[in-house]
Amino acid sequence: MHAATHASLTLAVILTVATAPVAAATGPTSPCFPGEGHQFDIGGEGAGIDLVVFLSMFENLGGEGGFGMEAGGSVGNDSIVQLRAGVAFDGVGPISAFLSNPFSRFSVVYDYSMNLPMFADSGIESNYEDDGSPVSGLETKSC
Repeated sequence: MHAATHASLTLAVILTVATAPVAAATGPTSPCFPGEGHQFDIGGEGAGIDLVVFLSMFENLGGEGGFGMEAGGSVGNDSIVQLRAGVAFDGVGPISAFLSNPFSRFSVVYDYSMNLPMFADSGIESNYEDDGSPVSGLETKSC
């Protein structure tokens, strides 16, 4: 196949995918990640993990999106651990600004908390929270 024809077909496919309409959100949403998530429930009676995976950065190419997860572990009605971690993307925005500094459109999502209710009345510290990003060099998005 001629190189110009191959390049033209490749460009047409990329533009078709990048400009395709995006369906309205039907899955779980989050204050941390744009777009909808994909729900997974692990466990049943007693202990369990509620997991939501966000892939909207790949599902909405060029637009606002996120790549990450939110997980919450619980025992009975007591929430024990919560973790939100990933990357949020503000969309391409002005192309010249994006090309000069593409990382300015990304931010780290990180939020962690742990609660041990069985130690609440013992005088031992039973709660821990951290929202400081373990990654330096990128802005951290607050949940």
